[in-house]
Amino acid sequence: MKHALLALMTAVLAAQLPAQTCVDSTLIDPTVACLTLWAPVCGCDGVTYSNDCWATNYGGVTSWVDGECTGTATDCVDLGGVDFGLCDMAMGVVMYNGSCTYLSGCGWEVDEVDYSVYSFASMEDCQASCPETSECLDPSLADPSVDCNTVDPAPVCGCDSLSHFNDCVATYVDFVSAFEPGACPGDCYDEDRIDATAPCPFNYDPVCGCDSITYSNACTAWYAGGIAQWTLGPCETSSVSEWEAPQLQVAPNPASDRVQVGGWHPAAPVLLRVVGLDGQVVLEHTTQSADARLNVHGLARGMYVIQAQQNGFPAVHQLFILE
Repeated sequence: MKHALLALMTAVLAAQLPAQTCVDSTLIDPTVACLTLWAPVCGCDGVTYSNDCWATNYGGVTSWVDGECTGTATDCVDLGGVDFGLCDMAMGVVMYNGSCTYLSGCGWEVDEVDYSVYSFASMEDCQASCPETSECLDPSLADPSVDCNTVDPAPVCGCDSLSHFNDCVATYVDFVSAFEPGACPGDCYDEDRIDATAPCPFNYDPVCGCDSITYSNACTAWYAGGIAQWTLGPCETSSVSEWEAPQLQVAPNPASDRVQVGGWHPAAPVLLRVVGLDGQVVLEHTTQSADARLNVHGLARGMYVIQAQQNGFPAVHQLFILE
């Protein structure tokens, strides 16, 4: 009777959540240049992908767990985003939105994926095999008065098995109730960390990322490279050519309408700013294309500076605007 009631409650909960399938074809984008980095994840479709970038952009999967798939329940794939239908058939025990839960629905097969392999024989087996994240994340930790340092990374591994920027961010921004010093084991690259607008310093204090690429400092390793682990100093050898400061090319110059800017490595985002002599940013643009076309129509006549930042390496170029 108790299990039947829990199954019914789970079905009601599922009815309140937006339906989502394991594979979303709209996520597939083969033009995305994912790193050839072996940081395997097990997709909710039971397929092992070399890293989470490949899982999203080549597999279109909506959820995964770290590590290679074993094809068994011990993969602990979270099925909270899968729509099993509104039937009240008791199906088994699974990981569901971060907790071991009695699941109900219309059947294990959804969009030609058989999820029965992720069912545990009992609640005890699930709890023994899978870490539950529901108690790990505590939104009550939010404190808007705390101003965390977001430019000097000191990664910690949270109880949610994710690497966080530092202990302050983990606690007051990500609401993680427990963590250990250092990035999570096996965590090297995660595209969710990439933020081309992050205010990283321009100082050169090189680190060698776990992807064998030299970054200008730890902040750019985290935000520009999506890297969670590094060693101090430049890499001795690199599997990918080391980053260098962009050699900006600006044409036409002087300009009055549009100006084309290029001269950087196309493998990482570039943040471009047009700055007046008073230090005010009058135009900002982020791109990952080989070049960018900026609309400068309407800017007052005079001299400006184009600033470019890629992977923490800065470059500047004068720009003259004609009326």
